[in-house]
Amino acid sequence: MKILKKLVPLLLAFCMLLGVAGCAAAEPNPEPTNNTNAPTATDNTNAPTTPDNNQDTEPSTTDETKPVLLVVSFGTSYNETRDITIGAIETALQNAYPEYEIRRAFTAQTIIDILKDRENLDIDNVTQAMSRLVVDGVKDVVIQPTHVIPGAEYNDILDEIASYANQFDSMKIGKPLLSASEDYDTLIASITEETASYNVDGTAIVFMGHGTHHEANSAYTTLQEKLIEAGYTNYFIGTVEAAPSLDDVMALVEESGAKKVVLLPLMIVAGDHATNDMASDEEDSWKTAFINAGYEVECVLKGLGEYSGIQQMVIDHAKAAMESPDPIVASQIADGTYALTNISSSSSMFKIVKCDLTVADGEMRAVITMSGDGYDKVFVGTGEEAAAASEDTYILAVSDSEGAVTFEVPLEALNVEMDLAAWSVNKEKWYDRTLVFYTDGIPTESITVE
Repeated sequence: MKILKKLVPLLLAFCMLLGVAGCAAAEPNPEPTNNTNAPTATDNTNAPTTPDNNQDTEPSTTDETKPVLLVVSFGTSYNETRDITIGAIETALQNAYPEYEIRRAFTAQTIIDILKDRENLDIDNVTQAMSRLVVDGVKDVVIQPTHVIPGAEYNDILDEIASYANQFDSMKIGKPLLSASEDYDTLIASITEETASYNVDGTAIVFMGHGTHHEANSAYTTLQEKLIEAGYTNYFIGTVEAAPSLDDVMALVEESGAKKVVLLPLMIVAGDHATNDMASDEEDSWKTAFINAGYEVECVLKGLGEYSGIQQMVIDHAKAAMESPDPIVASQIADGTYALTNISSSSSMFKIVKCDLTVADGEMRAVITMSGDGYDKVFVGTGEEAAAASEDTYILAVSDSEGAVTFEVPLEALNVEMDLAAWSVNKEKWYDRTLVFYTDGIPTESITVE
């Protein structure tokens, strides 16, 4: 399986190399100033960095070894918002990290196809972007998404890049905007600053997010709760495709006693959803719904990517990825048992209070002690995978000598994310959890850096 994982990206890279060569022979590379797809910080988002794509020359050493910051966005076919949101984020990242080459990828293939057909713009999807990095001989890459929540799109990114890990000396992955508890406070500070002029008595400020059926959709409810906790009781969060719904938001606005509603997108771009679902005069738009309910309505078509505070959040998440430790596997750690002191959990409901790591015969196993007894089994993988797996693959809870609930979990590596589904006793359902077991607690002399 490991050999196959190495061969797949190499074959993709080889195929892309042939494609690039063919394109170069057929048509000169367009000037970057005529390519609205390319960030202003780079010459061409997708083309390999070579002196002349029509010449059979090797990339210079400087270009070949320059690290790449791959900025992955959902994308938009609305040119007027793409450049001032996604483009602005990319430019901010270039200014913050001039030692990196900034490249672009979109996750929405439909948008990629529209831009290609309509304007002959070439934008890579994630697989194409990763293969191009291999072709170009890039050794160090940081992948930074601009997505708001770590939902299905983010999981797809992780799946697509997984097979490329062995193709680089270093591959780091940044987090979406709302990934840690402190992210909510930072985002609230940004959106309230940007909307301060609307924050007056009698006005409800309503942000429309996308929404998803993924568990990460809970971020929108959490954001609403934190806004209220921070005293912003006239700020409301809703989604187009999930909960809180438009009806939920309208009920809250009615309770607030507001007479005016200001609508804004809680999305990186002010694209199709903001233009049509939120601000259009169509019968089913949010604007129409509030007008019909008797409110004065103002629509602000400004994507989050335009906010300087949001740009800084992406910069900070990229920095955290750049500074994150490299993965450590069992073969790099001396056999023994170690008390790990730093375990990150994606959910405060899955809290680990103690962890003993045992390394022996090239394998690692962690005995984790939970803060409560709300879970009675876990599974290495996602909740969906757990539901489809046989029961003999579940890791059952065990009580330690003090009666605390423990699980013994196999680990492939430290300092990297792993999926661990947990079965809730009360809810009787699997919950997706993402954990990172860091090397903190292992003596430096016990680790060999390869």
